[in-house]
Amino acid sequence: MRIRVYSLILVSFYVLLVSGLLYTQIFRYEKYRAMSEENRLRVIPLMAPRGTIYDRKERPIVKDDISFNASVIYSQIKDKTALTAVLGRILGLPESEIGESLKKARKQPFTLTVISPDVGIDKAIDIEEVGIEHPGLLLDVLPRRKYLYGKSASNMVGYLGYINRDEFHRLKQYGYRINDLMGRDGVEGYYDDYLRGSYGGKQLEVDNRGREVNVLGFKEPVAGKDIYLSVDIELQRSCDELLEGRRGAIVVMSPKTGAIFAMASSPAYDPSIFIDPDRKKERNAILTNNNYPLLDRAISGAYPPGSVFKMVIVSAALDSGKMNDTTTFSCGGVFAMGRGRWKCWKDGGHGPQAVRDALKNSCNVFFYNTGVLSGVDLIEKFADRFGFGRITRIDLPGEVPGILPGAAWKQKFLKEEWYKGDTVNYAIGQGYLLCTPIQIVRMVSVFANGGYLVRPHIVDRIEDVSIASDERTDAGISPRTLAIVREGMWRVVNETGGTGAKAKLEGVAVAGKTGTAQTSRGKNHGWFVGFAPYEDASVAIVVFDEYGGKG
Repeated sequence: MRIRVYSLILVSFYVLLVSGLLYTQIFRYEKYRAMSEENRLRVIPLMAPRGTIYDRKERPIVKDDISFNASVIYSQIKDKTALTAVLGRILGLPESEIGESLKKARKQPFTLTVISPDVGIDKAIDIEEVGIEHPGLLLDVLPRRKYLYGKSASNMVGYLGYINRDEFHRLKQYGYRINDLMGRDGVEGYYDDYLRGSYGGKQLEVDNRGREVNVLGFKEPVAGKDIYLSVDIELQRSCDELLEGRRGAIVVMSPKTGAIFAMASSPAYDPSIFIDPDRKKERNAILTNNNYPLLDRAISGAYPPGSVFKMVIVSAALDSGKMNDTTTFSCGGVFAMGRGRWKCWKDGGHGPQAVRDALKNSCNVFFYNTGVLSGVDLIEKFADRFGFGRITRIDLPGEVPGILPGAAWKQKFLKEEWYKGDTVNYAIGQGYLLCTPIQIVRMVSVFANGGYLVRPHIVDRIEDVSIASDERTDAGISPRTLAIVREGMWRVVNETGGTGAKAKLEGVAVAGKTGTAQTSRGKNHGWFVGFAPYEDASVAIVVFDEYGGKG
């Protein structure tokens, strides 16, 4: 009986053994064949360098350099203690720090994990020499993004960030990989598809110690495309220096083509901190800064324009026939309507004012009268002609349209009626009206170029292909009106007593307009807009000083 039981047990074990072998060799064949191949074959991805970003004179602003990273594949490490000691000696790091990095690598044992980034050429040679004795230790050669001018042009250029899980699942079909860097803002973000290039790779055959035996296949990575901006980096640096320590923006643009020569926003930031793992404190400081350095104030900040909007008001009144260039309003320092009282900025007033002198002196009372004479609907109509209330479609992410208010807008969003007092505020660029500096420089370009709206652009060409838009839209302003406003702007800068007299230059005729915009915080924004030369303008400019006082 006992022999039967033992025989039954042995037969059962034999049946289980044969069944296991059959299951393993037949049903699990593909899995174990693949695992065997993985032990013999290794695929090393080769990252493509991103394209270089150049200025208009073909000077590099952002480019890729070669970076040597000390990395490991944890599953291939044979002697962790010996490897820790070797890395500590070569890298000059405490063994405890190396040990912590290896613990992180253990969580992803089959993935290349960086132990120390950008170790330099000398340490890279040392790592390459000892690599054959320490399986799992690899020298990872990668391109590393270099922002050659630091904070200068940072909001315009943008920065890189690591792809997150949701983005990876959405974009992996387009060639993105885990831990990829992608453009997050500015030119880096808007033109990421062109700048990023395409991965390459090589397939290696390795021996039982993980050493390379043979290269079975190789695909050269394709570098990203180079991009050439319309920006002059030296002018850009000058604008950034002028804004140092302030909040605000400066935009310098061709009024004829919309090409941006400089676009500064302050405060700024160093884009390098987002790709350097050792600068976490700096990243956190930027992200929690109450001055919002990541906000590109030139295109993403919406503010009341103040008196620079008066050029739109007078254009509406003149072009519609509500007034002419000799129409005069007397300024005694206060405008009264019903129970309301609105002051001019000058105590005692400016006296009798016609259009040209009203612009020169930025007389509020003249424009209160002009606004009421024109009415809210006409003001809204002409502000729309000048591009307010909608984006300019500049080739950068994050542009906001601002607010172009009117009677229908107020009823829709505030559920209130429009009052004449609202029109009075509207007439000097206050109240509900909000705009961006890029909208303002586009507006002033209409007076500089003879009457058309341009589409601002940052990029002139990608490689040898020009993509600069020469898009023009007739603003529908008569030549007579343009000439009157232009003359008033010339007086602002060039005649005694003009509010923009500090902008006067020897040898170059400048036309401009100042603006002081009141805010709810009790501190005023300062504006200046202008163009030069007066006769045939080649440059238009806006300077915005956030809470900086008078224009």
